Amino acid sequence: MKLRRQLLLVSLVALALPWAGCQYLRQVDAALAQGQLQALEATAAAIAARLASAPQLIAPDPMRHSRPPGSQLYLNPLPHSPVVDGYGDDWRPWALKPRELLNEQLTPQAQVTLGQFTDQVYLLLTVRDKTPAYRDPRTKLLAGGDTVEIFTSGRNYLLPVASQGPADALWHNPREGRYQRELRLRGRWTTSHEGYQLELVLPYALTNGALSIRVQDRTSSAGTPPVHSAGTLPADGQPGRLVAPLKDLQAELDHFAQPGLRLVVVDSEGFLLASTGQPQIIPPAEDEPRPWLRSWVYRKLLSREALTELPKNALPLTSDIGRDRAGQWFSGPFLSRIGAVSVPVITRADEVIERPLLGRVLVLQSAEAMQSVTEGAAHRLWLISCAAAATALLLLLGYASWLSWRIRKLHRAARNAVDSSGKLRGNFPQSTAADELGALNRAFASLLGELDQYHQYLRTLASKLSHELRTPLAVMRSSLDNLSACELDEATRRYTERAMDGGARLSGILNSLAAASNLEASIHQAERESFDLADLLDVMVQCYSDAHPHHRFRLDKPDGELPCLGAPELLAQLLDKLVDNACSFAPEDSEIRLTARIEGGDYLISVSNEGPLLPSNYAHKLFDSLVSVRKDGDNAGHLGLGLHIAKLIADFHRGRLKACNRADNSGVEFTLQLPIQ
Repeated sequence: MKLRRQLLLVSLVALALPWAGCQYLRQVDAALAQGQLQALEATAAAIAARLASAPQLIAPDPMRHSRPPGSQLYLNPLPHSPVVDGYGDDWRPWALKPRELLNEQLTPQAQVTLGQFTDQVYLLLTVRDKTPAYRDPRTKLLAGGDTVEIFTSGRNYLLPVASQGPADALWHNPREGRYQRELRLRGRWTTSHEGYQLELVLPYALTNGALSIRVQDRTSSAGTPPVHSAGTLPADGQPGRLVAPLKDLQAELDHFAQPGLRLVVVDSEGFLLASTGQPQIIPPAEDEPRPWLRSWVYRKLLSREALTELPKNALPLTSDIGRDRAGQWFSGPFLSRIGAVSVPVITRADEVIERPLLGRVLVLQSAEAMQSVTEGAAHRLWLISCAAAATALLLLLGYASWLSWRIRKLHRAARNAVDSSGKLRGNFPQSTAADELGALNRAFASLLGELDQYHQYLRTLASKLSHELRTPLAVMRSSLDNLSACELDEATRRYTERAMDGGARLSGILNSLAAASNLEASIHQAERESFDLADLLDVMVQCYSDAHPHHRFRLDKPDGELPCLGAPELLAQLLDKLVDNACSFAPEDSEIRLTARIEGGDYLISVSNEGPLLPSNYAHKLFDSLVSVRKDGDNAGHLGLGLHIAKLIADFHRGRLKACNRADNSGVEFTLQLPIQ
């Protein structure tokens, strides 16, 4: 991976700034939320203390707390009087919570909803009964089938179930000893998909503040005992009390009203007694989708955990919490948060008897203002963090680009510092920077300087050896010549001849070293001229045929002239080296093929011969000085300089020389890539 990409990945650490900011804002938001709940609890505690000091405000009915739990029915305030037609269509828009009536098996058997408008009490009863037993006039029984019973403080009313039509409310008159109709109680029956339904209206004065209901389910209309019974009548047979909102309590609660704050007072069973205000929840504007989307994103980022959904048709924290205080956050509409606190109202009657629980004070408030503050902080944090991250990214990217440029510059200088022959190309640029890259640049320059000095020493070593060895070699050869002129025995003469042959071979080696050194210097002094490469190849192949009669030579080239710019005598010497190398390895009477072709803007000149293949991983060393791949017994007079000189000539002509095995592995092929001009 490149340095710029590495630093780019490192710069991604700057993205931790928004994350850390979000974590900090979450902590601040949690602290603000806890403080808001404590403030709500203080408000609820103040209202509860006020109501505890004046219990008549929350418990004006002295008989209310003497009745068992579950026997009371709640009177919902109605905005207008519903039409008593048995269908209950007017009740649906009000979305009132019905009371479930359970039978002895604790299975829901019916639902009842009560409401009050002026001085009238309205009742909507829905009964689940797949096999209803309607009243049969032929039996002359008042309660032969299913019945609904209404209990008030003074009377018990019996309503035989009918499939359709008006409801007859019968009560027993003890003076006359018979049942008679109650005309002040009016209602109608209708059937429903689950059973039947009753809609009823009666004066509030008729209840005297107490009302219970019971549903009797029979299997037939013949007066059989009921199989199921569900209702609110307590075991003592006395009806429960009616619970309704209290005007005096409402007036008292209005004194504590604040904008955006909902105050609720419920009794010990959770029935609503008074309520004022509403939590402030700002819906998103239809013409501003982007701010709402931004707010939604911020609320998602700052949310700590999943919140419980706020009940739609019920009050939170009003059941199963006993006498304890409770506080909790709920999820409201539009991703808002609603804080709810519940504080019990306990009377201060005396210190001995357990103080009764009169009800609870519930305070609800939206966290809209607090969320707006945290969202504004999150927005500013996001902008600042993005700006900081972008700035850090640009700085690191620029710094990485600058470092990459310096490293690439050093790489190019190191790659081009030495040519293929090992010579140093000019002065290596030295950096004056005081950092590690500058020190590395200067170390490279020092290393290349020492390498150039060593290369100069190797280049002059051959001429120095040739010069130093010629004098003792001449003394040795003259001594051997004089010795051979004397009369010697056969053994001595044989050893003298061997010494003279070794001296001659050593003299040839010194001459080759001197010639190679002189040729390398003379190559760079050669002059280029225009000539016909095809004519040069024709002449050279004819000469090779005469010089090597034990091999067959073949030339393949395009027709016509092959104009070329270079030193023809040097190219002829290059071909001599390649052909001499081919003849050394090719079997006798084998063909040595020379090929010339044009490819792109270059001439490709090949010398191919049969024979042994190149050793593996040796092709790149083949053109180095003093390197030979001949067998140990075939190295006489071969110092590995021929192909090295051929490469020097190719470099002089800005060409490339390479060696490879034939495609059919039958021999070796040397190819010279030579620019046309």
